[in-house]
Amino acid sequence: MNPTLVQMTRPGSDYAVAMIYATVTGRAGPWFFIQRADATPPCAPRALRADSCLIEPACGDTVLVCAADAPASSYIVAVLVRAVHASAALVLPGDVSLHTEAGALRVEAARIDLHASRRVELEAPEIGLSGLRGEIRFARFDAAIQQLHAGVGTVRTFAHKVTHTVGRLIVRARDSLRWVDDTDETRAGRVRMQVDERFHLSARHATVLAEGQVKIDASKIDLG
Repeated sequence: MNPTLVQMTRPGSDYAVAMIYATVTGRAGPWFFIQRADATPPCAPRALRADSCLIEPACGDTVLVCAADAPASSYIVAVLVRAVHASAALVLPGDVSLHTEAGALRVEAARIDLHASRRVELEAPEIGLSGLRGEIRFARFDAAIQQLHAGVGTVRTFAHKVTHTVGRLIVRARDSLRWVDDTDETRAGRVRMQVDERFHLSARHATVLAEGQVKIDASKIDLG
């Protein structure tokens, strides 16, 4: 393989520019240390990654270098052969990068926006979301969940109307306090209340109606 592809001189400059094959041997910040393919010293021992080279070079990669004599800079314009095929980094201008490794894709950016005119779908056996703050806004939201396990520190809900239809409802709380401004009505086939200590009922007017029997049983009953 001929390591030199093209050699030319910039107009108005005496510095020679050549396209060569090279191997990346190391890195220091934005600079990549390179070794010419034929083991002879290249025009410059280090090079920068050109904006057109989207794949981030790594040690052992074979790259195409636009090399120039000092003080002009040399640039890696393309990654030809990866030393490790299982991983790669696609670096875009604006501090955005895409990383692939063993079939996984990771996107790194300050902000990611997805816009679709009709529909966006996510489908996977497992989906994980994590963050310090989340916000969801929908005109209508439908959810079908077979099992839901949630651990929440504080919940505040504001709703105009809430309707629950459940087969069985079990609620356990250490303390329960409820305010109803207007009407609180319970319709049930049977109602049973069991209080361990004291049951106190206070009302301006109280009415107990029964079509059958009313039974009061206690060791002591005070009326009036």
